[in-house]
Amino acid sequence: MSAAHNSPIFNAPNAVKLIAAATLVAHVVRVYFLPGDKTFTLMVEMAFVPGRYSIEFLEVYGMNWSTFASPLTYMLVHGDFTHLLINVLLFLAFGAAVGRRMAFEPMVAFYILCGLAGAFAFWVFNLGELAPVIGASGAVAGAVGAVSRLSFLTHHPVNPMPFKNRSSTLAFISIWLIMNFFFGMLPAEAFGSSGGGIAWETHLGGFVFGFVAISWFDGRGLKPKSFEFYPRSHT
Repeated sequence: MSAAHNSPIFNAPNAVKLIAAATLVAHVVRVYFLPGDKTFTLMVEMAFVPGRYSIEFLEVYGMNWSTFASPLTYMLVHGDFTHLLINVLLFLAFGAAVGRRMAFEPMVAFYILCGLAGAFAFWVFNLGELAPVIGASGAVAGAVGAVSRLSFLTHHPVNPMPFKNRSSTLAFISIWLIMNFFFGMLPAEAFGSSGGGIAWETHLGGFVFGFVAISWFDGRGLKPKSFEFYPRSHT
């Protein structure tokens, strides 16, 4: 078996592949198969907006399907193809490592709950704000958090970098958190014409939930030495 086909992306479990495919299809349908005005309208309706849950907003506009669905649907909306591709590739890599430790349904539930945790964190830090958040970054961060937690339980190097040992894992977590806060503090204009910034709150919420919740979902009971990022080759 070649090295390429022994990588997490090419050996992702079915649940991970399904989530990645659904994310891709949702973007393609919204962007390429809907009229321009419908594309933007649907993006706004699917985005998670903390202000939708304020008393003032509800008194004026009431509740609609977005009120209940947007904590889930925001994960299927991306600003552009680059945003989409980064999230999908990261999830295929990190999500594959998590998905190998649990069955199909628990993996899907884990992904959804990580995304919900990201939305909740964004709501907590932006109460009443009409700033929308879109993208699967919160759920992806949950997979990163889970892999970070799992890497503490192995007594041998875990590939690929940066999870060679516990020290490198701690360094990764520290750098990841610092970068999220740094880029999150930059004005939206710093990210080009798209005008979209980085929702560090969503990343943080997903990461923390994934780091903690993997112990509830893990099919191997978080046993030391049972974690491997790459599957073993049987050729």
